Amino acid sequence: MNLTLSSKSELLKCWNGQLPKAVLFDHDGVLVASEPLQWEAWGQLLREMGMPYHEEDLRKRVGKTAPEILGSLLDQYRPGWKEGDGPGEYNLAKLSLRKNDFYLESAKHKLRAYPGVAEGLRKLKERGVICVVVSNAKRRELENGLKMVGIFNFFDDIISRDEAKKSKPDPTPYLMGAACAGFEPHECLAVEDSPTGLEAALLAKVPAAAVQTNFDSSVLDQPVPGRPDLKPVWIGESMIALFNALGLKD
Repeated sequence: MNLTLSSKSELLKCWNGQLPKAVLFDHDGVLVASEPLQWEAWGQLLREMGMPYHEEDLRKRVGKTAPEILGSLLDQYRPGWKEGDGPGEYNLAKLSLRKNDFYLESAKHKLRAYPGVAEGLRKLKERGVICVVVSNAKRRELENGLKMVGIFNFFDDIISRDEAKKSKPDPTPYLMGAACAGFEPHECLAVEDSPTGLEAALLAKVPAAAVQTNFDSSVLDQPVPGRPDLKPVWIGESMIALFNALGLKD
């Protein structure tokens, strides 16, 4: 079943029927099928901390940074917790890196790009489109993951949470991504899989497309509470569908 809400011509209408000058890709859930490995890494960390692990706790937080997710889990299961390095305190940055270590170790053997991603990126580059990764993840996670699945060299730049001082849903990462690409936000396309990421892109005035890897269309179509005017220009079932909608089909 075709879940695309806009046709090829409707999507490309944002740029007068041409391809966008740059495509700004989220990482997890867009380029790579990393979620199962992320859940596994979170499970290892939380068990090590003596905390309960429930996948649904993580799924509803997709798009947030690891420190934000950990802080909200501590609020839920360890109310009154304190941040720090002392006894009984929690250093969110160090704990997030610990989770990241678990993830990267698993990713060495299990991480895969979504079907059609490498081919679509190759076609974008052949047509002179700038490609940038814009993610709330750490740079080392992004660089390692992209190299592991063989798509690192397709990207002109990476905006991680190490570069952006604010994280999605703040628009800063996407404003930085457009600036790094050398174009105005409206000349770019953002590709996201979560309401958090869509909100960031739309607040930055970057036209956004959404793939349904983690959320269904009803959630993605209204990503910003109270702002029905902020909607993605395209929603579809896969990255293959997105590249087809951009006219990159063989």
